[in-house]
Amino acid sequence: MKRIKLITLLTVAFTLLGTKLYAQNAQRGYFDAPYTRYEADKGSLKKATITVKSFTQADLQSEASEQQCANMTNVGASVEWKITQPSNGLVVRYSVPDGEKGELDVFVNNKLVNTLELTSFWSWEYLWKDDNPNNGGVVNQNPKMRFDEVRLLLAAQIPAGGSLKLVRKSGNIHLDFVELELVPEPVLAAPTDLVYEGDGSDLKNFIANIGGGKTIYVPKGVYNINSDIYFGFANTTLKGAGSWYTQLHFTSENQWHGGLLGNAENISYSGLYLTTVRNSRSRTYKAINGVYTKGSTIKDVWAEHFECGAWIANYVGGPVKVADGFLMSHCRFRNNYADGINLCKGTKNAVVEHCSFRNNGDDDMAIWSADNEECVNNEYRYNTSENCWRASGLAIYGGKNNRAHHLLIKDNLEVGVRVNNAFGGAPFNEEGMHEISDITIIKCGTFNDLFNNPVGAIDIVCTSICGPRVKNVKFANIDIIDSKNDAIYISKIGGEGFDNLVFENITVNGTGREYPANNVLNRDWGRGFGILFAGNPAGSGTYCNMTYSNIKGSATVNENVTQKGTLEWKKQKCSVKP
Repeated sequence: MKRIKLITLLTVAFTLLGTKLYAQNAQRGYFDAPYTRYEADKGSLKKATITVKSFTQADLQSEASEQQCANMTNVGASVEWKITQPSNGLVVRYSVPDGEKGELDVFVNNKLVNTLELTSFWSWEYLWKDDNPNNGGVVNQNPKMRFDEVRLLLAAQIPAGGSLKLVRKSGNIHLDFVELELVPEPVLAAPTDLVYEGDGSDLKNFIANIGGGKTIYVPKGVYNINSDIYFGFANTTLKGAGSWYTQLHFTSENQWHGGLLGNAENISYSGLYLTTVRNSRSRTYKAINGVYTKGSTIKDVWAEHFECGAWIANYVGGPVKVADGFLMSHCRFRNNYADGINLCKGTKNAVVEHCSFRNNGDDDMAIWSADNEECVNNEYRYNTSENCWRASGLAIYGGKNNRAHHLLIKDNLEVGVRVNNAFGGAPFNEEGMHEISDITIIKCGTFNDLFNNPVGAIDIVCTSICGPRVKNVKFANIDIIDSKNDAIYISKIGGEGFDNLVFENITVNGTGREYPANNVLNRDWGRGFGILFAGNPAGSGTYCNMTYSNIKGSATVNENVTQKGTLEWKKQKCSVKP
């Protein structure tokens, strides 16, 4: 049996590549996450079978970790693991067919301790027939978001060396993995905190009536809230007992009438689990919304089944126009229908670090200079993006001097890292440099995205929508492993092209992994290049230390430059050490 934390996975990947683990690169992704993963296909199985590994989008397992999961539809099917660390917090990633339910019995050391109820209510998205305006033009007719998660706080710890066994009680269940962690004791109220004692129905008014300048403590429990919660007074903190203990459950069916909304100086949240009754991107709301300033912190917040995990922008007016300088850390944004987090509309000086993004339906980590408000000097670091079923793990849309580094992006159905000017707003600035560095991208890209278009693990596109060129972007110390399509795709579909694209110390190991699958239009294009240029762009780009191996698919060369156009693609000395 093999128990893998994500940092262990990275170590294995680098070892296979023969790449030296320099000290500054050794910790990519949410390496200090509190949980340990136990893959279903690595457990001890009885009456269960392992699916064939598949990148074919029609296959359920294409959305699973490592494109494999356990089929537990047989009566009495079970998966069991030996546990390496003391644990009492359990997360199970599973799939049941659309419209169906299932049950899993949980055994610890062969003793039944609980039964998990599984549902398809929050999964199975059919975007090509969804009336959401964001889905206009979607033609890919493969269902998305076929997996969901359920969590359980066990009454007692599983000791190291103990066993966890999941046994099918009912339903047609596929099991991807479980994660186990040792949940800390609940955070208690400080003497100066104002303790909320209601059931959630009046929490919004309770906070509004305080007038700001206080910390509101919400004890452990489940609180049903039929509205948004607005923070309009400065220096206000909402503190729970911890994301395993204090659950704010938003029950409103009305658009925009749920989640946490901030518009004041120094608004902070911590120790909360946010959920909702909504199960769609349409006519719903975001878990966290609004603008946050220097002194604002968002820590240990876990959000599932919202439109977005967090959307940072001012759409409601108020005294604070732009988010500036807040810190988000140790959060989990999972199983949402659009972005994990979007730093939008002029957000600047924000840091998002040590967070988990999984199974979201748009960019996991985005920076978008919407409404001509330039986003500047924001930073994503030490985060993990997994199983994103639309768009990308990381995306930059315009702005200046934004950074992303020490990320792990894996098993996304579409792009790993995306940079383009395809959305309206402030264009890429003439000055400065976006820096994207020290990132591992595993099994990303596809020949058949939502619009039946090819995209790379790194996908860079120029359009005529927001400025004529994409410019001033550096990629350094990037490892692209087992790309499903091309590793790097540089394309012009409008506008002019690119200026000052920089690639330094790029390692490509494995491409074209999905070939010949996912070719719904039966195109005879080459697939699986290390770099593919398309659309004959103009402009300039430089590169150094580009390494290719295991180029597969139908690619015949490492770099396809037949449509490079007049783009100057010039080799130069590296300025960044690997």
